[in-house]
Amino acid sequence: MDDALREALRAQLLERREALRERLSGSDESTERVEIDSACQSKESQLSRTESAQVREMARALRARWKRELGRVDGALRRIENEEYGNCFVCGEPIPARRLQNDPSVTRCVECAEDE
Repeated sequence: MDDALREALRAQLLERREALRERLSGSDESTERVEIDSACQSKESQLSRTESAQVREMARALRARWKRELGRVDGALRRIENEEYGNCFVCGEPIPARRLQNDPSVTRCVECAEDE
């Protein structure tokens, strides 16, 4: 992999890391418990509680997904700094540039990813 491509992928990873950090820093309030007046026992309030719980769970799942992605991005940036970037973790062969351009945090070539 040439230096220009490596630098372009590094810039893409840095941009993605910043976007994920911003999302994670602003998503705490969406996972907090929403309190509903316990005096309301109507079907509407029960539906509101159910919907609220669903929204919280979806927000937690999305937050967990962002954290996993941030971990992959940080790992790719470390590999770039350590000059270990761009080779498949399984077979050791170079990951095609097009695959890395599509997702610079991948750790496996297409063949090894399909075998998983």
